[in-house]
Amino acid sequence: MPLVKSFEIEPEQNGKARNPYGPGAAAHSPVNTARTYLMFCLALFVIYVVGKRMLPENTSNNQWESKGDAAGGWGSQHHHPVSSKGVVSGTGNDWDSPGHYHENPISSPSSTYNSEIAALELKESDFLMVLSPLVFIPSHSRPEYEDYQEEEYSGDNGIDSAYAEDVLYDKRTPHGMAFDFLLNRDTRPINHDDPHLIQRFVLTLLFYATGGRDENAPPSSSHEGGRTSGWESGMAHFLTGMHECHWVKKSFEDGFWGILSIESETDRRVGVTKCNSDMEVTEIRLADLNLVGFIPEEIKWLSSLESFDIQNNHLAGPIPESLGELDELSYLSLDGNNFSGTIPDVFHNMENLERVYLNFNDFNGAMPPSLCTLREEGALNDLWSDCGGYPITCTCCTVCCDMVSECNEMESQKGN
Repeated sequence: MPLVKSFEIEPEQNGKARNPYGPGAAAHSPVNTARTYLMFCLALFVIYVVGKRMLPENTSNNQWESKGDAAGGWGSQHHHPVSSKGVVSGTGNDWDSPGHYHENPISSPSSTYNSEIAALELKESDFLMVLSPLVFIPSHSRPEYEDYQEEEYSGDNGIDSAYAEDVLYDKRTPHGMAFDFLLNRDTRPINHDDPHLIQRFVLTLLFYATGGRDENAPPSSSHEGGRTSGWESGMAHFLTGMHECHWVKKSFEDGFWGILSIESETDRRVGVTKCNSDMEVTEIRLADLNLVGFIPEEIKWLSSLESFDIQNNHLAGPIPESLGELDELSYLSLDGNNFSGTIPDVFHNMENLERVYLNFNDFNGAMPPSLCTLREEGALNDLWSDCGGYPITCTCCTVCCDMVSECNEMESQKGN
């Protein structure tokens, strides 16, 4: 073969054998060539091993953990670095597969956890952006709000917006309890751009502000367990995963006495008893439920409310002035509670108001002119108060009561 012939030693010339490898071929004999090749391969292997050791190992999510406060905003821990965890299985050809570059974030438990934390933080931030401008602080004495009733906290809406987040994060307050429920325990999926988010927040706030106890709250919720009075969520199906228009329940079981009752179906229900076609709350009836606490000023945000009945409970404090902004309200029953102070003169624009019951409370002073004007010139047909001489002075009331049990129709109003 020609290749073999090229390695054959030619005949001797001048008494010496001719080396086919040319001058100095003794140093490049076949043995030395093989040895050189082996040394070259060994050098390549050493370079590979040393280079591999110098490269960084797989980067874990712990190396990217944010050093900031996770509850205060975004951190680098929420940006999942590309790693080889999603592609360790399979053949070496995985690197050539287009699917290699589409890491599944659910493949790693830590990635799933970080994704959930990021989603919760985004939801929290969005909820704060929507709800914090709507917050009012009670003007009357409430122990849980005393830290926020200082002069430095006061603002146009009863609380400076710069401190609204503090109240929403304070789980001692009804505001904090309501915010915590919506953010962490509400089983109904709801986003910040949901048109009913504010309505759901106000109803949840009303529940906690009137002494509500969530029966489904975890035992670790100390702000829930400390309440020994008030009403439970199951009494009116409040705080369920259903739409708030379904937070309603019959006030007693449909038994023999229920059949004989002359009350209508609506009268025998408590909770959110009616909504309009847009799923906006129009009627709330929380009568005879052992409510304690106060009516929050945020009631004003239920702008479609037409009927508000909380009679025969133990609510206290002043009437919220924001009630005067419920232009659609036609029925207001606050009788049989412990409300005190003067009745605010805020009813000027409530042209739809037909019946108002303020009797059996601890009000004092004179009936505000705005209510008397509605009684004389507007649609207001019934106006009850404790005007039996003391403590309310009222010349436009249809019925005057004695703060205890007896009521009498005013002679001047008979036949009107």
